[in-house]
Amino acid sequence: MFRLTLSQRILSFNTMDFWQKYSKKVFLLCGSLTMTFVFMQITWFNVYFNNGMYKFSRIAFTEDDLESEEFHCIDRLASKYSRVEDIFCIVLPQFLPHLKNPCFYDVVLMKKRKLRCLPYFYIIGIDKSGSTDLHSRLVKHPLVYGNTGVMKKESQYWCWNRYGIMNKRKGNPKTSFDSYLDMFEQTANLIEEKNQTSVVASDASPMDMWDFRGWTMIPQNEGLPEPKILTPHFLKYLHKKPPKLIIQLREPIERLYSDYVFLEYGKDPIDFHRHVVQAIEMMEVCLSNHSRRFCFYDADLYDKLPVRIHLSCYSVFLREWMQVFPRFAFHIIRTTEYTSDMETTLSGVFKFLELPPLSQSIMQDILNQTRRHVTADKNGVVLPETRRLLQNFYSECNQETATLLDDKRFLWLDH
Repeated sequence: MFRLTLSQRILSFNTMDFWQKYSKKVFLLCGSLTMTFVFMQITWFNVYFNNGMYKFSRIAFTEDDLESEEFHCIDRLASKYSRVEDIFCIVLPQFLPHLKNPCFYDVVLMKKRKLRCLPYFYIIGIDKSGSTDLHSRLVKHPLVYGNTGVMKKESQYWCWNRYGIMNKRKGNPKTSFDSYLDMFEQTANLIEEKNQTSVVASDASPMDMWDFRGWTMIPQNEGLPEPKILTPHFLKYLHKKPPKLIIQLREPIERLYSDYVFLEYGKDPIDFHRHVVQAIEMMEVCLSNHSRRFCFYDADLYDKLPVRIHLSCYSVFLREWMQVFPRFAFHIIRTTEYTSDMETTLSGVFKFLELPPLSQSIMQDILNQTRRHVTADKNGVVLPETRRLLQNFYSECNQETATLLDDKRFLWLDH
């Protein structure tokens, strides 16, 4: 059979006939492809760099933020201009229902997916009450993990890093929420790579309970005499349902003296007495003109105090958290009971966290662990006259704490 060669076929092709027949369709096709390309570029630009979804990290800020009476996105460009991030502009995808820990897939550029996790539980307080030792024992449970923060437990994000402060030091770079999520990457990797769906992450930053000094930098608080939005509101917004919150409380005066020595504000009970007198006077001056909330959260007063006397007034801080979260979200521990009956206390915490009980051998290994982060070199005991001053200062707070928790143990009458 006769067959045309490829060159003969090409020569026999009538270009003019083809163009007359199909020119309209070619124009329509090219136009459609061009418009599609332009639309995709405009959409991409809007999505990532304009008022839609822009990404300086992997978490998205979007126009479709959840509007409610409580939470309103205000400052979408905060990260771009090095202001404090507006947490209410962050929209997380749905948490994966088959995981115990709150995790989600974050879609990043080039359509890659990355598993991201929030903590399953927080130890939110309070300084010098034993939270470091408690956390070091909790992570001995095979399903509990810490983070990459200080001592592998403290992210220090909600209290300090997101505001660019570190205790009394200011002017540090502000940490992004995306960087906060990076701190729980170990848990995310265990889930994704080893299919360990029951593991949980933790954040044990005891300053979270009380240190709200960054409140003036929160967009929703701008121009207010006292804060409307604080850390508990952010956790409620992000978690959707209450996370598990652990608080360890120590007898107020013991806690204060341990804190005083640990931070090297002074060296002995005599120094402590002198500084307590000064601190009470400073606080009374502030309270004569302002509310306790204002004075306790004021950054300038905090910098001047010779001893952190307000931290042991637990009721002021507890009220902030308990106005946002229901009572069942909290597990409150007294330090004395933790040290005197550690096994019962740890078993209670594991039950609260809804974790499987440990074998007796593992529990015994945990109990035999050396105490962590004990304040050394506490010279002498608190002077009787100092104790009387502080008992008077804390009496109202202790009564409020006992009422809030419906528990007379927090009157500390056994001390």
